[in-house]
Amino acid sequence: MSTSTPTAPATESVTVNGINYRPIREGLASILAPYREAPADHATTKGKKPRNNDQGEQAVFYNPVQQFNRDLSVLAILAYGEAALVEKAERYQKKHGQTKRQRENAKKKKAANGTASDPGIEVEPDLRDSDGSRKRKRADEASEEAFGKASSGPDEYNAKRTKTDVPELDDEELEMMQTYENGQTQSHPNSLDGPADQLAETGSKHGPRFTILDALSATGLRALRYAKEIPFATRIIANDLSRDAAKSIEMNIDHNGLKGKVCSNVGDARAYMYSKVGIEQTSSSGTSIHRFDVIDLDPYGTAAPFFDSALQAIQDGGLLCVTCTDAGVFASNGYPEKAYALYGGIPTKGAHSHEGGLRLILHAIAAAGAKYGIAIEPLLSLSIDFYARLFIRIHKQQKDVKLLAGTTMIVYSCDHGCGAWTTQLLVRNNTQKSKSGEMYFKHSYAQGPNAAPFCEHCGKKTHLSGPVWAGPLHNPYFIQRILDKLPSLDKTTYTTMPRIEGMLTVALEEDLNLDQKLISTTSTPVPATNPDPQPRPSTLPIPRTPPSQLDSHPFFFIPSYLAKILHCQTPSEDCLRGALRHLGYRVTRSHCKPGSFKTDTPWTVIWEVMREWMRTRAPAKEGAITEGMAGWGILGRLRGSERARSQDWKYEVEGLVRKAGTVDEIKTGLEAALFRLGREGSDNGGGGGGARVGQMKKDRADGVSESEAEAEVETEKKNEEVSATDASKLEIIFDEALGKEKSPRKLCRYQLNPRPNWGPMNRAAGS
Repeated sequence: MSTSTPTAPATESVTVNGINYRPIREGLASILAPYREAPADHATTKGKKPRNNDQGEQAVFYNPVQQFNRDLSVLAILAYGEAALVEKAERYQKKHGQTKRQRENAKKKKAANGTASDPGIEVEPDLRDSDGSRKRKRADEASEEAFGKASSGPDEYNAKRTKTDVPELDDEELEMMQTYENGQTQSHPNSLDGPADQLAETGSKHGPRFTILDALSATGLRALRYAKEIPFATRIIANDLSRDAAKSIEMNIDHNGLKGKVCSNVGDARAYMYSKVGIEQTSSSGTSIHRFDVIDLDPYGTAAPFFDSALQAIQDGGLLCVTCTDAGVFASNGYPEKAYALYGGIPTKGAHSHEGGLRLILHAIAAAGAKYGIAIEPLLSLSIDFYARLFIRIHKQQKDVKLLAGTTMIVYSCDHGCGAWTTQLLVRNNTQKSKSGEMYFKHSYAQGPNAAPFCEHCGKKTHLSGPVWAGPLHNPYFIQRILDKLPSLDKTTYTTMPRIEGMLTVALEEDLNLDQKLISTTSTPVPATNPDPQPRPSTLPIPRTPPSQLDSHPFFFIPSYLAKILHCQTPSEDCLRGALRHLGYRVTRSHCKPGSFKTDTPWTVIWEVMREWMRTRAPAKEGAITEGMAGWGILGRLRGSERARSQDWKYEVEGLVRKAGTVDEIKTGLEAALFRLGREGSDNGGGGGGARVGQMKKDRADGVSESEAEAEVETEKKNEEVSATDASKLEIIFDEALGKEKSPRKLCRYQLNPRPNWGPMNRAAGS
């Protein structure tokens, strides 16, 4: 199902001070988008009119196609911000939840050590290092329960998190939190009912600060929508390098009545974000921003130049939102040198290139933050139209950074052949148990290439791509929080909501282990086992994905691409899903491409299913596949064909030659292989190993020794065991009823072109 992206109705231009503006309303905000002034000689010539419209020469960039991006961003920040405020409240209660006796003892100890009394913060002066410096009091040893009940996944990791795993609140935020109990954003006093100026100056006194940076703001529409639609946002900075853009932002701030809450800034986004590094809070009014809770990077083209500065200007636990519109670089095969220069890796070739692009961007962000002790956690990573949109939670945890190499992989792709791939991790993160019984990670080098130079399925040469991110692309708890919020939203405000629901549903289904998780945020959390006599209910709405977790089944395939390789009719989705599910494998979709299959099925089985489809349902035309084509090598293993036997022997001989170290070893191996080939079919497995050894002993004159004959028998026995579970022996049934997707309602899972001449549009032509 697909729909068109709703756009604002066409309206007449508005002239202000002699300048033409296009009025645009999106969400709860409205802007006046300026056009570039046409030169005097730009009169109508040869029937062509001046390009003075939303597809023409804009002084400040605005693209209506990306309304989906902005709607999704508002909802993502809402879901993240509500959870972040709950965690801030929990940290405050941890720090200030002492008993009366504990507070009195703290006062006495502080007085005895000549320190100023502070009844709100407990510090034990007797906890000192050998050099006299004070240690931080250890946090509560009780585990934090994950939000929702799950059999495995983030609960095991989040249950071990302590107070030191989350950022500390400064003194001002501790004071704010006293009037912001339990993270109830519905009663937050910083709503849009009061004057913006007053809210900007005094709002932080009545609740925790929540600051957002729109680093490349253009018209300021994104920042204005954040101010209008995120009630707990206390300060939004709209930055742009262009002075024309800054004037447009100031005009639109006044136009929306948000002066004070939204502020414009003219300058390089990188310099502005670097300026936040190393400074401290200097104003109790909250007007001075040290680091941001949310940073949104939405440039024209790649966001790679801003990764480093953004990661340093964001708070621990903050949200980084990234848009990259250069899909022709990170998801294509035309510019590998440019992709490496921008993202530090080679793009993936093939039908799965867009997921490879997402993983390439994530790797670039993770590598940029690792040098500063910053680890990333992807909450939502989407390939949309012509761009990628990612929402990433930041964690300043050095121990998690050490796991980065073990969650990074390279990919061997048969992109010129059948499209199969093999992944290879750079480092192995192995868990070890210490003498005290505690578990820890031991990092070791990964072993050599796990893929041959030639594809094992079609025989074509493989190509290298990466390194790319090997962990999960999404946090299912985060996605579910957004989906749970959708029914309560106004569809006239979020006009792209049908597409948001469809795409997020598919993204949630990409987790092949989803059926083992209960992630609904509407259900009451069930406390986990806690050593405390009175276990505290969980207040972690978005449990963290364990930093060592891998996506065990990355990438996807598209049946029509496979059918193109074999020159046969494409099997229906239900038919192919039914065959894979009948074999015991799991199958779902990928949000990146329509008709995609994300599965834990190995490529050997996938190609066997396609061969069986051709043999029983849709045989190829005579002469459609010739030697040298990728399909020739795959169909060589068609069940019952003579070429399948010769193909197996060909691969066996090639492997023997590669493994042999000397000419004598090659000679011995070939003689043994020729002997088995001559005996094949006459023995039928009933002669027994002893008869074969006896026959090989008689042939010692041909160079086969007794020990070599016995070794060959053992090898042959192993081959017989493997053949019992070989893909060619599988019972493949194309069960359409089993493969039918039972969706409770129709969803807009994939979008067609939203409008004529759509795309990234031209760059702004202003100053």
